[in-house]
Amino acid sequence: MINKQEKLTKVKLKGNESFNIREGWLRKGIRCVQDCPTLFSRDDAMEILGVGSKMVKSIRYWLRATGLTEERAPVGRAREQILTEKFGEVVDRYDRYFDDVFTLFLLHYNIVKNAEGLSVAWDIFFNNYDGQDFTKDNMIEKCKEELNKRLAEGATFSERLFADDCASILRMYNTTDFAEDPEESLSCPLIELGLIRKSANKKGTYVKTPPARELLDKMAVLYVILDNIEEGKESVSIESLINDANNIGKVFNLDRVLINEYLDQLRVSGYITLNRTAGLDMVYVNDNRTPEGVMREYYEKRMR
Repeated sequence: MINKQEKLTKVKLKGNESFNIREGWLRKGIRCVQDCPTLFSRDDAMEILGVGSKMVKSIRYWLRATGLTEERAPVGRAREQILTEKFGEVVDRYDRYFDDVFTLFLLHYNIVKNAEGLSVAWDIFFNNYDGQDFTKDNMIEKCKEELNKRLAEGATFSERLFADDCASILRMYNTTDFAEDPEESLSCPLIELGLIRKSANKKGTYVKTPPARELLDKMAVLYVILDNIEEGKESVSIESLINDANNIGKVFNLDRVLINEYLDQLRVSGYITLNRTAGLDMVYVNDNRTPEGVMREYYEKRMR
C-alpha cells in the first residue's frame, strides 16, 4: 500500500486505456497468464486474448489493479505476470468465474487501496472526495486539487488523463452513465455493487451510495477491517473504521449507523468483540484471523 505521507514524484494515469473491466476479462486474463506468464510481452497477445491492442493493455492493468496478479522481474526482456498468493490464487480456486458479489467487493477494495500506485483517481474519489449530489466537473476539479496536494515539488500530471480516469469511475459503478460509443454499453461487473447512482435531486448529478445490505456480506467487511489493522495489533477504533483511508467507511460508503450494524453482525457471529464502554468504541478481532483466511472461510461455507 502506498504511504500516504510520501509525496508523489510520478503519477500513473489512464492505465486502463479508458476501458473499464468487462465481463469475462479477468477470468480470461487469469487463464492466459497461467498458461503463459509472459503473455503481455508477446507479439501475439492480441490473438491469444481475442481483443485489440488497447484492450490487451487494459486487461493487464486491471489484473494488477484488482490485486489478482503481480509482475515479477523480467525474464530476458519480458515481464512475467503471476497470480498473487493470498488473493489471486484464492479467487482462482473458489470463484474463478467471478460469479459471487463478495469477490467483486474485494476487487473494488483492491482498486481503491491503490497498492501499486495504479489507480490514484479511484483512491482519491473514495477516500478523499465527500461530494453528494455532485457533477462530473466538480468531482474532477476537487479530486485534482487533492492530487496536487500529494505531488512532490516539481512533479506534474496530465489533467486531461486524470479527467479521463475520473470519468471512468462514473461509468464503472453507475448503470446509466455510458458514453455514446456502443462499445461502452458493455457494463462493468462492479456496477452491481451500487456505490454510485444518478441523483434524484438534480439532473446531471451523482451521489455516493452504500451497497444494499443483502449484497455486502459481513465477511467482506471483516476482510477489509483485518487488512487495515496495523501489524502486531488486534484492535481498531470504530472512528478509524469510519474515517481512515481504505477502511470500510470510505471504501463501501458506509456511515456510522451501517458500520455499527455490520459490527453487531460480526459480534453475534463470534468474529469480533466490541468494547463500547467508557467511550472506547474499540473493535477486537477474535482468533487471530487473516484476510486470506476470511476469504477461504466465506467461500467454503458457500460451497457446503
